[in-house]
Amino acid sequence: MQKIKAIVGTEILPEFLDRIKQYYDITFLPWLGTDKLPTEDEIIRHCKGYEVVVVYTDRITERCIKALSQAGLKFLGCGRATPNNIDWKAAKEYGIPIIHTPGRNAHAVAEYTVGMLLALCKRIAFTYNALQDGRFLAEAKDIYDIPKKDDVIWRFAEKENPRSSFPWSIDVFGRTVGIVGLGAIGQNVAKICRGMGMQVLAYDPYQRDEAFAESEATKISDVFDMLPQCDFICVNLAPSPETYGLIDKKWFGAMRNDAYFINTSRASVVKQKDLIDALTHKVIAFAALDVMWEEPAPENHPLLHMDNVLITPHMAGISADVKKWASFMLADELLRYAEKKENIRIWKRT
Repeated sequence: MQKIKAIVGTEILPEFLDRIKQYYDITFLPWLGTDKLPTEDEIIRHCKGYEVVVVYTDRITERCIKALSQAGLKFLGCGRATPNNIDWKAAKEYGIPIIHTPGRNAHAVAEYTVGMLLALCKRIAFTYNALQDGRFLAEAKDIYDIPKKDDVIWRFAEKENPRSSFPWSIDVFGRTVGIVGLGAIGQNVAKICRGMGMQVLAYDPYQRDEAFAESEATKISDVFDMLPQCDFICVNLAPSPETYGLIDKKWFGAMRNDAYFINTSRASVVKQKDLIDALTHKVIAFAALDVMWEEPAPENHPLLHMDNVLITPHMAGISADVKKWASFMLADELLRYAEKKENIRIWKRT
């Protein structure tokens, strides 16, 4: 049996590679495992002559697709949940299907989202940073010379104390979270929040009723009915022309001034200035963001210097377990292609 020539630029774990090697002669792109983003010319040079090309974040442009198609490309794969780095219109024009890994990081991002929510509620990040800055530390001493005390409290007689330097924390039990976007991530967020004793509302006009029932989330048809009811708003939206800048001052104005806003999807779904204004003028209380409008974020960005904002550098989907799920999905679809099965999970966008 003549094997299919494939070149791979995303990590596929060994046990899954072994499954597909019976059908594929696999070459690995030289930048696999690095943070390097290749140029169009590099992609074309290395991928020419392969029937199957599998990438991660490499930008597969119309020029790439045209050149590779003329050199024998028939099938594209992407190790991401949404293959935004591939020009899907060009792929469609040249008749090249795209496979991807939907939901591969749904658990990772959902857990991270709830982790950010808890970090805000319990002031974990703020108090930790204060310790790192030395604000709440005593003078250096022999750490093993400890006087016997029945009660130990982190307090100074003539210095600011952590308990009075930050707003007191709040509990999530019994509070209400509103989820914007009830896809795979949103559904997992809903289940975790329900497990913590929270009331869960969700807004997603495109999601089937079964998804609301399975995640035990109350379906809300009008988002502006939901926003005033919620202690927390978690955004789990995919980027699209329809969602671009969707969350604006009207949304923030409808939220309570003690509400928390958590976004682990894409910054593009939020109007940047409107969020900055809402936090500056205390229209909402706190925000946790794993995504920014430009990444890396510029050092002078005002959100980086606010005491009611928690920001992390796009880490929600970075999990060792994500590799396992992505490897399983890619291997499964590549086997289906090799075996000429019809039920391949092809990326579709209208």
